[in-house]
Formats: sequence, C-alpha cells, structure tokens
Amino acid sequence: MSLHTLNYPSHLLSKSNKPKRMHKTTMNVTPVPERGNKPTSTNNFGLNLASMSSKNSIKGSLLYQPNTVGIIGGVSPDVTLDFVKKLINTSKECKQDENGLPFVLCSDPIMNKVNDDTQVVEILRRKRVFLERSGARYIVMPCNLLHSWYEEVSKGCSVPMLHMGECVVNELKEAKLKPLEAGSPLRIGVLATDSGGFYRDKLQKEGFEVILPDKATMEHAIIPSIEAISRKDIEGAQNLLRIALQVLLVRAVNIIILASDDVRTLLPHDDPLLKKCVDPFDSLARSTVKLAQSAIKCSQ
Repeated sequence: MSLHTLNYPSHLLSKSNKPKRMHKTTMNVTPVPERGNKPTSTNNFGLNLASMSSKNSIKGSLLYQPNTVGIIGGVSPDVTLDFVKKLINTSKECKQDENGLPFVLCSDPIMNKVNDDTQVVEILRRKRVFLERSGARYIVMPCNLLHSWYEEVSKGCSVPMLHMGECVVNELKEAKLKPLEAGSPLRIGVLATDSGGFYRDKLQKEGFEVILPDKATMEHAIIPSIEAISRKDIEGAQNLLRIALQVLLVRAVNIIILASDDVRTLLPHDDPLLKKCVDPFDSLARSTVKLAQSAIKCSQ
C-alpha cells in the first residue's frame, strides 16, 4: 500500500472530532432541495433541474454512464487532485478503462474559511446534490477532515456515498492479518492529529484494537512535524513523522492508518516505513473502482 510524494501544508485539527477552520466568514446558504422534490429554481447549479426530478432520470445530466463518480473536493485542491490521480490509475490497473472512470468534480477552496458546523454541512450537501444531478452514480469525499460531517452530508443521498473509513476497515478485514505477537489481538495504529475519530470507532466495531499516538508522541513528533511542513522544512517534518511511526510500530501494531491529510503524502514513496502504512485514499480509490465495475456488469 504505497504513497505518492506530494508535500503540502494544510492545517492543524482541533482536539475534537469537529476541526476548526482558520477563518470565519458570513455566508448566505439557501436550502438544498432533495432529489425528487421540486427545486426552488430551475437554474440552480447551472442545470435544468426540472428534467432531473426523478431519481432514475438521466435526461439533462452532464454524464449518464452507470459508472460515473461524483467527487466532493477537500479543503486542499492538492489533496483532491492526488485522489483523482489515484482513481484514474487504479481504474487503469483494474482494466476498467484505459482513460479512467468518468467523474464529476466539485471543488471549492472556501471550505477552508468556514468556521461554523451548520454552514459546512449546508455547503457540502449542496455539492452532493449538484453531483447527484450531474449524473453521478456514486459519491466520494476524499478528505479526512470533511468526514467529520459524513453522516449529516450523506443523509438523504439518492446514490451510494462511500465512507473512507469503512473502505479502509473492509480492506483490513479482507487482508486477514495475523497478530504480531501470539495470543494478542490485531492492533491497528491510527496516526491522526485528533482522537482518531471515525477510524477508531469503525475499527473497534469490527473487533480491532486501536492504538493511538500517546501524548508525548503527539506533542514532540506529530504536531512539530506538521508545524515543520508549514515552515517548508520538509526534511525535518519527514524525520519527525518517522519517529512517530516507529513509536507506534514498537507497540506491536500490525499496520498504521495515515489518518491525517497533513502527513498522508509526506514521506517519499520508497520509504520502507510505508510498507506498514495504509493510505486511506488508496482504499477509497480501490473501493470506488470495484463498485463501478459491478455497475458496468449489471448494466450489460
């Protein structure tokens, strides 16, 4: 499970599962009509919504292939583009299509400036509805940060919306890992800048023991690593991240989930430590392609 090198600074998450954004702006957000309800305007999102009121209607959609993917971009365009590349490459590797899957991408950097949970959910739901009406048959949200609001955003969605945490956990279950120590449970490390959030909950539900960075590792390795990224000290950030990973591995951890958008692509792809790590974007891309392949078979 490899990582591609793409160094970029993002921002620190707060200690809660609902992260802070850097700035607060005032936005006028109009209610989002669910698919099947009469829209308030036939010109919303630049589409003729009157022709798309039915869940199964494709007339007027931008794309209508049964394997069209809708992508809600994360707070960083670099992160979003990294996932798009993974999705295309995974599609080619699985012989889905030499040109990759058809997809609709909705990306808006204003998400990095909103500091209100209600506004975040409204904006994300507007993007989700836009993708549904554009012809997306599946929706993904390649961003650890935005998954804090997954439940609210996915509610009422007329097409499957993949959860990145579930994709990772399902692959770990299928891998049938064996404990590193006889008689011990399977231990999965979660390298995150918060409490481990949805990864911790979903892993524990499936019987995995979750190991999170201790306070010393967080204060002296992980947070300083992210701060080094902000200073453009990539080598220093990489060395600190390596320390954090090694500390987790010493605790008899089978595999480590890189659950932070800040460090997910920090190490070079040939770093030996990455052999013990999972990039959630890889799992999300593989799960998306697998679902798309099933849709193509059903439509034939």
